[in-house]
Amino acid sequence: MTDEGRKQGDTTPKLRFYNSITKTCEEFVTRQDGVVKWYVCGPTVYDSAHVGHARTYVSFDVIRRVLSEYFGYHVVYAMNITDIDDKIIKRACELDVGDLEKACEEVATRFEAEFFEDMAALGVKMPTVVVRATKYIEKIRQFVEKLEQQGFAYEANGSVYFDLQKYKQRWTSPVFVGADAIDETEIATEKKHKADFVLWKKAKENEPRYASKWGDGRPGWHIECSTMAIDTLGVLDVHSGGVDLAFPHHENEMAQSQAFLGKERLGESRWSRFFIHTGHLHVEGCKMSKSLKNFVTIRDILKSAGPRTLRMLFLLHNWGSDMEFGVQSLEYARSVEQKIANFLSLCEARGRTGSATEEDAAETGDAILLLKKTRDGVHEALCNNVDTRRAVLLLSDLVSSVRKRAESIDSAVLAMIGGYIRRMCRIFGLLGGEDAGWGAELDVARILCKFRGEVRKFARERRPHSELYKMCDEVREELRQAGYVIEDSGDSSSVRRRV
Repeated sequence: MTDEGRKQGDTTPKLRFYNSITKTCEEFVTRQDGVVKWYVCGPTVYDSAHVGHARTYVSFDVIRRVLSEYFGYHVVYAMNITDIDDKIIKRACELDVGDLEKACEEVATRFEAEFFEDMAALGVKMPTVVVRATKYIEKIRQFVEKLEQQGFAYEANGSVYFDLQKYKQRWTSPVFVGADAIDETEIATEKKHKADFVLWKKAKENEPRYASKWGDGRPGWHIECSTMAIDTLGVLDVHSGGVDLAFPHHENEMAQSQAFLGKERLGESRWSRFFIHTGHLHVEGCKMSKSLKNFVTIRDILKSAGPRTLRMLFLLHNWGSDMEFGVQSLEYARSVEQKIANFLSLCEARGRTGSATEEDAAETGDAILLLKKTRDGVHEALCNNVDTRRAVLLLSDLVSSVRKRAESIDSAVLAMIGGYIRRMCRIFGLLGGEDAGWGAELDVARILCKFRGEVRKFARERRPHSELYKMCDEVREELRQAGYVIEDSGDSSSVRRRV
């Protein structure tokens, strides 16, 4: 664990997650001390990713960072890419290419590359491992064959189905939804029971296919993830995805994976200890989705809102709850982001200029107590299902309180407060290696700032050179237009990036 995680993690509160399986908030305990084996359902790469996808993967990126950088876990984070699917085939058919299999590969390759470019733009860390369905065909076939040998699967008309009734005779598996629920897209007359789901699909005419003992076909939706997750990580600590994957996908994954591994390996434990799901992202009350044609692509939204603003928007909502996406929520996120960025610039400027102008021991003491209260509150929030909304609001309140009396607080204490906020922002992914986007441009801005301060001082000492003040104002305005704000305090000036 990190120093802070070790120090605070030994006392209550303990880290807890809402588990979609048990529908309760449980203490987070991994199978191997200090290690998290986490499998996340990645995208089906047939089109551009939208803001709903951004919400899911940024949220998991934040949780991953909190687990590793705050609580000190070693996180092994595996993601799958579904690169063969009905939607990919449909998109490939639209290309009107003679070789459909090649067209499917082109579609999947193009949109997978675009997806990871979007994730990089959002500051989402690359997975530890990326696995693709088309690279696992042989292992998927072997997985299905073993289920059939165990009596959990049966062949019908060239397709293979999972026998859910047989499974329930041997396993008492938690379910995410009611027992009578069914995925309507998989109704087939040859199934023994309406809730049975397909493991291997009989090939249709003119679509990609793979040879098998049951005839040509391709994997079902759920079997891909089980095969890749078990091959990569084995038994899991965390499995995650959007809430729309809870049923049927994750419930079916759980059943076939536990049947495959058997009680000999699992005992009375579950294949994955935790399932966590992000909530829907709504636009005007409706879920953002491609089928409703109410989606905004990640690339389009990044033209009007920066990646930090978008990340802040998601941080300000509980990741497991539905959220409304719109202009007002974006503007609020931008205001919080700017408020914190301005405060960090203030702390940095005070670090260069030295002591406060009116240091007050009482104000400094109050600031120290407020920092401790905030640290405790943020720790409690992160222990409570990684409640980033509460954590960010506490940081924002700390900024508001300290900013009003910054000139009265000891510089070392102000630097300590700024350092804590900067660390939490870095953990949340709001700051990169260049400290919130400040690169070589900052050096130029500081030189100009210093020059401007010297000119102002010269003008005050050698009146009536009022033209020099005018020059200073012109420089300040030019820098503002270039993206920098200069603030004057007594005989000194500080610079920050305009957010």
